[in-house]
Amino acid sequence: QARSHPSTPTHARAMACKGAIALAFGLFAAASGGLAAAEDVAETCADGSCPAQKARPGQAGVNLMQRAYMQSELGQASDTSGTDYDCDDDGVPDCGKWDYTMSMCNNQLMCGHRYKFPDGTLDQSCRCRRCAASPRTAQGDPKFLSPEDPKVEAPFKALGWGTFKNWADHMNTCAPWIMPKDDGDIRSLLVYARERGYKVRISGAGHSAGGIVTDGKDDSVVVMSLAEYTASGEWEFGIKDMPDGSKRATANAGWTQFHLYERVRPLGFFLPAQTAGYFFSLGGIVANSVHGGSYKAGFVHGYATRMRVMHYDGTVRIVDDEEEMRYWRCSFGLLGIILGIEFQLEKREALQMYSVDRKLDSWSSEEFWKFIKQDAEADMPSEILPADGGAGTRKAWNGEFFADFINGGETPKIAVYAQKANSSVDENFGGQLGIPEDIHEQYATIKNRGVTDGWHGQMSWGEAARRDGSPPIKIMGMGVNDILEGMKGLKGPMAHVMSDAAMTSIPRLARALGNKVNDGFFLTHAPAALAAAYFVAPDKAFAAMDFLRKVQMESLDSKEFVWNLPGEFRFINVQDTAVLQPIPKGIWFNAQMISFADLAKTHQAWKKDFKKVEDFWVKELKAQPHMGKL
Repeated sequence: QARSHPSTPTHARAMACKGAIALAFGLFAAASGGLAAAEDVAETCADGSCPAQKARPGQAGVNLMQRAYMQSELGQASDTSGTDYDCDDDGVPDCGKWDYTMSMCNNQLMCGHRYKFPDGTLDQSCRCRRCAASPRTAQGDPKFLSPEDPKVEAPFKALGWGTFKNWADHMNTCAPWIMPKDDGDIRSLLVYARERGYKVRISGAGHSAGGIVTDGKDDSVVVMSLAEYTASGEWEFGIKDMPDGSKRATANAGWTQFHLYERVRPLGFFLPAQTAGYFFSLGGIVANSVHGGSYKAGFVHGYATRMRVMHYDGTVRIVDDEEEMRYWRCSFGLLGIILGIEFQLEKREALQMYSVDRKLDSWSSEEFWKFIKQDAEADMPSEILPADGGAGTRKAWNGEFFADFINGGETPKIAVYAQKANSSVDENFGGQLGIPEDIHEQYATIKNRGVTDGWHGQMSWGEAARRDGSPPIKIMGMGVNDILEGMKGLKGPMAHVMSDAAMTSIPRLARALGNKVNDGFFLTHAPAALAAAYFVAPDKAFAAMDFLRKVQMESLDSKEFVWNLPGEFRFINVQDTAVLQPIPKGIWFNAQMISFADLAKTHQAWKKDFKKVEDFWVKELKAQPHMGKL
């Protein structure tokens, strides 16, 4: 009913949430004594993690504040543990005591609160954390868990960052996550790991999907990041002129795109391809199949021209042969550690960051392609596209598209964040076109802004972006994902709110960063969201988005999972630059489904709908998966 009648109570309630989401959550929590709306949740653990259990007023154990945890938190202790309380299998209980002064379990390193029926005391609910592994494994080695503690005498200097998890929070592991400081520390870490039979896996800022870094099932794995790494000489940063008049920049592979653009954008230079947000590590995007929305450019790794790398035995060398570079690009950390990268740069005398949106007259191939060709002015050759939609100016060099199917019904709104450059910019554009006069100050303000996460505390935005990706979005001090988690009972109305909010925020974000630094990026923060992307031939673009729309619309009547973010798509002009790139040379349509998992009733609920879309795209449209977004 809400879909066809905007004035219905359901729609009104959703719109009321929009301006006061944090306040609504606070009032809701207070009115219910801290308990979310009760929903029956089936205990299905087929995927290795159990769904969240809701505490219910009046239950015998309600004062224990029963809470279930994702795979990364509490569950069974390590395989060597004999009971819930003897975490390291040494015959001495490590857990089973509650600290009433601190209102937490004693021995927090190994123990956490996990209620099991029929626990009658808080002490009984203090059980082993799943990550309480034997000190004889990488997962339990104190030199990895607390490398900065002088008492453990780690043979390398590094920052311990807990255990590895990816940005979307659906892959949380017990693998230690450490960040060495320089070449010597990395080399010492490799020696230490090799002597003990450990495996070292390399991570960027954690935005890759699934188990590309590690799935956490091997207790001999330690994850290493370059987030605290300082390179030597030009490989920290350098810029040089090439014989053909172009420029190339060398940079620390542990930097994010922000840290690179902070140096090159004031000079008027850019990478040929770039993502929507700053917060991806340079090493990560070169070792993966990361791309932007450029109609003429391919994967970012294709613009890496040299690398400084370290092999398993600690030897360091420069890779500059193009044939060997084809193996290192998109290598997923399989060949060694990428320490520094040289990038090809391109000059842009003028850059226009802007957005366009339109409510389609109908959901049809004609209207879909009309928006892409005429409204978005996409610069793509007509011979590879359907005839639908007519012809456009082709003045935009970049476009990232979003479709609000949840609120749109038969006439959805589509938006594009677009860019024009050099002679293609609009003469009457009211925003920034050049290099802002205070660009250095603006970059410093972004980088030095204080942020707080619920895991590690306070740090600068620049530190947070390097360590584990996008700093968290807060509303009145609360994380967006935490707020959504408490609103599962309002999944339908909240789906309308979140999808609409995502669409309306794009012009504001693009305008804000365009005026400050005008470097093409529009995201500095982002809440954790699920993302899965696939490459299809351009002539199947409408079919791909049409099926996603169908599945999203059907979910509006579901009590299990409602899609709550717009569909997303881009085009990419892939070049033949890497042996392991997921798709061959050519122009491809990149279809993406995204959603918050926090509003799903169970983890299996959202997975079923994602798989439904994946099956159609892969089996019917011959789609190829994006290895960075699954």
